[in-house]
Amino acid sequence: MNWRDYQARQRVVELGQRFISYVDEGRGEPLVLLHGIPTWGFLWSGLLPALSLTHRVLIPDLLGYGYSDRREGFDRSIARQAEALDAWMDRLDVRDAAVVGHDIGGGIAQHLAIRFPRRVSRLCLMNSVCFDAWPLELMVQLGHPGVVRRFSSRALQRMLKLALKSKGFATAPPDGVVDGLLAPYATEVGKTSLVRDAVALNTNQTQELVPRLPHMAVPTRVLWGADDTILPVKWGERLAWEIPGAKLVRVEHARHFLMWDQPHAVMTALYEFLGVEERPQLEGVVQNSSI
Repeated sequence: MNWRDYQARQRVVELGQRFISYVDEGRGEPLVLLHGIPTWGFLWSGLLPALSLTHRVLIPDLLGYGYSDRREGFDRSIARQAEALDAWMDRLDVRDAAVVGHDIGGGIAQHLAIRFPRRVSRLCLMNSVCFDAWPLELMVQLGHPGVVRRFSSRALQRMLKLALKSKGFATAPPDGVVDGLLAPYATEVGKTSLVRDAVALNTNQTQELVPRLPHMAVPTRVLWGADDTILPVKWGERLAWEIPGAKLVRVEHARHFLMWDQPHAVMTALYEFLGVEERPQLEGVVQNSSI
């Protein structure tokens, strides 16, 4: 599906003075998928059809991202995002869920598992921010307040597209995927919100979790694109070492956006981790990276 079709599937729930846009599809045990920066829920659109055959799939746009609330005047840090997701799950009457987090979504997932352990039945971290491995230089530059004044939304889109295409994918992504990932940030409102998101990136919020990682009791899988140059696999190795019982699965021929580089390998690993015994045929259901 293209990003407009995906957006048309989104629902909205209010959380006090803020709101979260999200997709809610399928039946079965709840599965929450968390995106990173500079993306939104559309990141998971290629896997959504297959996952919704076996699970109730819930994909929020983080506060300040995608088509969730992008107004000024609130905390967008990963710690605050975890608190907002706890409240969001309450509103949807979801007691607990398997949680998959990519990039900063992985940092948020770590906060959920440690600070709100009742919420997380299983945890999968994909090319996740962790320890002091982030924020990346591009995001540090993006978070400079002067970016709002110096760059038009069009200029910023060109820069981000180039960065994602050159560093994020092992092979050429399907037509429209990069445009779709960046679509919410193509306006001045979206650009300003993304800059605010980048300002909120803070390595201290994963560093403070490090002493608590060895005490995590949730079944954990670390899934990593083996060729990622943004967050190299050594960080996945360390996560798997620190979290009791965690297993690292390297996805070969994949970079940061492993769900687009190797969708079938990612789906196979997810099905195995989620305990799906009767697995649907993936051909024709999972978006293939060659399409």
